[in-house]
This record gives sequence, structure tokens and C-alpha cells, in this order.
Amino acid sequence: MSSLFAVLWERRNEMEKKKPMQLYRKLFWTYTVIVLCIVAALVAYFISASRRRVLLTNESELDWACAEAVDYVEEMIQRADYLYQDLYRSSSELDDLLAYFSLDPESYQNFSLDRYSASKSYAYKGIHNMVGEAFQAYRELEKVELLAYSDMELTECYPQNIFHPGKDGGMRRQQIDQGQYGEEGKITVVREINDPSSMNQVGNIIFTFEGKDAFEELEQSVDYGNLAVTLNYDTAVYQSAGEDLMEVIKDDAYYVLRENAQEYQIYAFLERDKAAGLSLPTLSAILGAGVLAAVIGIVCIGYYVRRLTGRVDLILGAMNQVTTGDLSVRLKYQKRGDELDMISENFNEMCSRLQLYIQKSYLAEIERKNAQMQALQSQINPHFLYNTLEAIRMKAICNGDREVGKMLYSMVTLFRSQLKEADVITLGQELDYCKQYLELFEYRYQGQFQSQVECPVELLGTPIIKFVLQPIIENYFVHGIDRTRQDNRVTIRARRQQDRLELYVQDNGVGMKAEDMEKKNQELRENREEQTEKKSIGISNVNRRIKAVYGEEYGISIEAAKPEGLLVKVTIKIEEGKAHEEGHVS
Repeated sequence: MSSLFAVLWERRNEMEKKKPMQLYRKLFWTYTVIVLCIVAALVAYFISASRRRVLLTNESELDWACAEAVDYVEEMIQRADYLYQDLYRSSSELDDLLAYFSLDPESYQNFSLDRYSASKSYAYKGIHNMVGEAFQAYRELEKVELLAYSDMELTECYPQNIFHPGKDGGMRRQQIDQGQYGEEGKITVVREINDPSSMNQVGNIIFTFEGKDAFEELEQSVDYGNLAVTLNYDTAVYQSAGEDLMEVIKDDAYYVLRENAQEYQIYAFLERDKAAGLSLPTLSAILGAGVLAAVIGIVCIGYYVRRLTGRVDLILGAMNQVTTGDLSVRLKYQKRGDELDMISENFNEMCSRLQLYIQKSYLAEIERKNAQMQALQSQINPHFLYNTLEAIRMKAICNGDREVGKMLYSMVTLFRSQLKEADVITLGQELDYCKQYLELFEYRYQGQFQSQVECPVELLGTPIIKFVLQPIIENYFVHGIDRTRQDNRVTIRARRQQDRLELYVQDNGVGMKAEDMEKKNQELRENREEQTEKKSIGISNVNRRIKAVYGEEYGISIEAAKPEGLLVKVTIKIEEGKAHEEGHVS
């Protein structure tokens, strides 16, 4: 009693050294740091999420601009294809163009006059008329070029019926052959002119559409976005100023789109960091909301911690009263309250029962001493029984009753194995114990029972846990032996299968019904208690011990023996590297 109050008095002095404000400061600053970390994480998350949203918006706008640029290029190509196909639909215009390519200017003029004279129409349907109508139909069309292969003469046609014939077309032919016929800021479409009568290529018609203004307009509609257009991957038709297209495509810092429109390639790209930038008002709003949340959280924490530490101070004061020996102190608390109310309730109950607990502690000490004495006595009893059996055996031998002496010797050996042997023994020792146990029953059932043990010499030193076979044999004598017959027999066999030791206990007794055997095997596999009235406690115990030591894949199984009886199979893991005992059992 005095030692208990000494401990309580020491704890009281320690609590007096700690000021109540220490808990307040510790909780306040801990929660404040937590709130600041949470707010900082939320601010970082909202900034990151806003940047991702802005980036996705800009990328979506860039996708639209790229698609519009592709549509524009494809539309210009479609217009050129329409004019080209329209040329072949009009035999008059096609014949005029073929004559223009193959004849000199004077011969072509005579050809045109002859056709016009022979025609009933007031307007001559020639290539010049077709080109003029094309300029009127499509304002984006800036130039049409006619290249004749016969004399490599190039004619340039412009709006307002402006024609520049007689130019050298050799360089233009070389550009077309190399696929480098594009012009900066233009969409150029080349189509071959073939003579329908011979299917020979006689020249080219080249359409040039405006592209720069359209691409610049699309580029300006997207913040941070840039466009580039190439012809056959190597000729830059349009490109943003200050940007190296090849470097941008390889740079992971850029978001790049590439689309094809026949021989043209359209690239749309933007720099991710710039495209994800937040505006100053947005950034200020996020930071301001974070600061406001932090201030509100800190104020709430201060109020909450102040109330909490006030309740803790009341509990500490009551505890100080108890250390002085005053057990009448009581704390107010609310039913179904928080943990502090539970502490207060338990504190009141502790004070009420403290005196009774102190009295019981003395009684418990006395009971503990008595239990120690009983434990010591329980250790003496088996030794006393073992020594008594040994004395009876010697007396039987002295009286000439050697058969009783042998039976007592077998029993003494079994008691010795229980008292002195370790939990892990060798297979040879286990088989010796089984032989001693079987000899006892051979004495009892003289002429009615025989046993046999078969084991290879190399397995006798295999370490196993103690008493895995004896309970199985005992189960046979309790449930399986047929006392009406004279040829009862039990055979124990051992063999090795890779890293497994398989032990078989086979008898020719009464056996088991098939449904009972299946139910028993299921209980053994699931390692659970059997629910029948006739319980094989020994087998279940051994099965649980094997699974506990070696694992769930090991244990006991039961099957019907042939021609009659029961075969119990015990599977144990072989653990190498242990001491082996040489010998032979047969």
C-alpha cells in the first residue's frame, strides 16, 4: 500500500513540474502546422489543377486551329482538282490547251481563229477563257502556270487577264520532278496534262492559292499556339517566326500535332509551360483563398484547444487530489461523451474501487504463491509415477514374473520418452516407442494380434516431432480392432518422396464407412474439430501439430485398406541438416 502511494506521489510531483500551458502550446502549434500543410497542399493542388485546365483549353484550341488549317489546305486542293477535272470535261478547252502546248504562237493563233470561225458560239472556249473564269470563281487563287514539255515554255497567268508567256520552264520542271515546287506562304497544286489520244504527258498546270493570311489568322486565334506547313516534309511553306520546326518536334517541352493533307503536312505546336501559365487575377484568387482558410483554421484551432486543455486541467487537478489520499473526488462528465468524458467516468469508478482493488491485490499475491507450489508439485507427480513403475517392475522380476516385467519395462520406456525426450526426435526413436507400445498390446491379445515395422535404414535419422504414430495406433486399438478374430495385424511403413516423409499405418480391422471416411478427411484437410459424437482426438491432435509445425500442405489422410481395414497416411516435411541416428527397424 505504501509503495503504491509512493508511486502516485512521484507522478504528482512530475505533473506539477509540467505547466498546463505546455499541452496547449504543443497541441496548438501541432494543429497549426497540420492546417498550414493542408492549406499549402490544397493551394498547390488548385494551382496545378488550374494550370492543367488552362493547358487543356489551349491544347483544345490548338487542335481546332490545326483542323481548320488542314481543312483550308484540303479545300484549296479540292478547288484545284475541280478546275483540273473541269478542263477534261470540256473538250474545247482541253484541245485548245494541247494546241497551246504543241504549237508556236503564230500557229496557235491561226488554230484558235479557225476553231472560232467554225464554232457557232459567240465566245471562244479556250484555255485563256478558262483561266479567267477560275480567277473570278476563287479569290484565293493567285496564279496559274502552264508548263509545256515540248519546248519547256512556261506561261504565268494572273487575275485581270494578265498573261506572261514565253518564260523558261526548265527550272520549274526540275522543281516539280524533285517535289520542291512550293512557295512561301502559298498552297501550290501541280496536275499533269495528258493527251487523251496518246496518253502521253505533254505538260503541267500549276495552281497557286493564297495561304499566309489564312494561316496567320488561325495562329492569332490561339494563345501561345504556332503553325507550320511543309510540302513533302522538306519544303517549308509557312512557319512561325523564330521557331525551328525540327527542334520543336523533338523537344518534349512542346505539345505538337501533325496532320497530312495529301502532299502537305500541317504542324501545330505550343510550349507547355507558357500555355499552362495562370493569369495574375487567378493566381491571386487562389493564394487569397488559401490565406483566408489558414486564418480561419488557426482561429478555430485556438478555440478548440483552449476548451480541450481546460478539461484536461480539471482531470489533472482531480488526479492530484487522489495522490494526497483523497478518494472522494469526483469529476463531472456527460453520458455518451468523448474520450475525456470516458476518462472522467473511468476515473470516478477507479476511485470507488481503488480500496477494494488494493485488498484484492494482497489476495491475488497469496493465490499466485499457491499456484507456484501446485506447479512444482505437478512436476514431481510424473517422476514419482515413473519411479514407482520401475520399483514394481523390479519386484516382478525378482518374483520370477518376467512377462509382467517386460510389460512394465515397455510402459516405463514410454513414460521416460514423455518426460525426458525433446519435442523433436528421430524417426528411429519414434518407431522404437511404437514398438514398445505395440508389445504391450501383444501381451494383452496373445495369439490374436501381430505387428510389423518396415523402414529403410537411411530414413531412421530423419528428424520429426514426437508422438505422431502412437496416437494413430492407439486409435486402432480403441475403435478398429476386431476382437472376434485371431489374425489382427498392424503394419507401419516409411518411405521418402522427394522432400516428404510418408508414414503408413495399415490394419485389417473393422475399417470405416465411406461417408464417415470422407467426412473425416474433410475435417483433417480443413484442420477443424470434428462434429461427430465419436471423436478421434488423437488423430486430430496429431494433424493439427503437423500442420502447425510443417505447414498446411502436410498432415494426415485416411483411406480404405485392401482387402479390409484402414490405411492412415502421415505426410511430414523432411528437414535436412539435423543430427541422424543410425539403426534399422523391421
